[in-house]
Amino acid sequence: MMHVFSLLATATEGSENAVTRLMDTFGVQGNLLIAQMINFCLVSYVLYRFAIKPILKTVEERQKRISEGLQYAEEMKAQLASAEKERLELIRKAQADAQSLFAKTKQESELYLQSQRKSTDEKIAQMFSQAQGAIEVERRNMLTEVKSEIASLVVATTERLLKDVLTEDMRSKLNEQAESALEAEQRK
Repeated sequence: MMHVFSLLATATEGSENAVTRLMDTFGVQGNLLIAQMINFCLVSYVLYRFAIKPILKTVEERQKRISEGLQYAEEMKAQLASAEKERLELIRKAQADAQSLFAKTKQESELYLQSQRKSTDEKIAQMFSQAQGAIEVERRNMLTEVKSEIASLVVATTERLLKDVLTEDMRSKLNEQAESALEAEQRK
């Protein structure tokens, strides 16, 4: 540095006094200035090597971690959105399945009710038919009983009336005719 000042001083004849005066005014000594410059360079190197470089490395690592964290957060956000979409899809599918199951169950219950109604109607018709048959048999039995009762009443009444008027031959002939008429009537 001193050489620079010397060169400047030699370049201009009157300026040597000015540079020296300036250095004296500010208290700059040439040999101390060089030592201070070397000390500054050494301190700068040591600070850069042992303080600034590790700090920059730490800052860089933190920025990398922050970037990875942000990227991870974005991935998680995307996965969350995908999971939410899948959840909604599953809910929609479950609702559709439930509705179809409900519709199928309703249809099966209606078919079951119809078959039960048909079965009940058939049983009622069968019971009605059996009841009509039983009524018909009972009616025939009653008619047969009534006819035989009427015939025996007619015979008894006729016998009382004709007991005195008819002879024994006539009576037996009339009884035979009445019996044959009753038998013919019962066969119908």
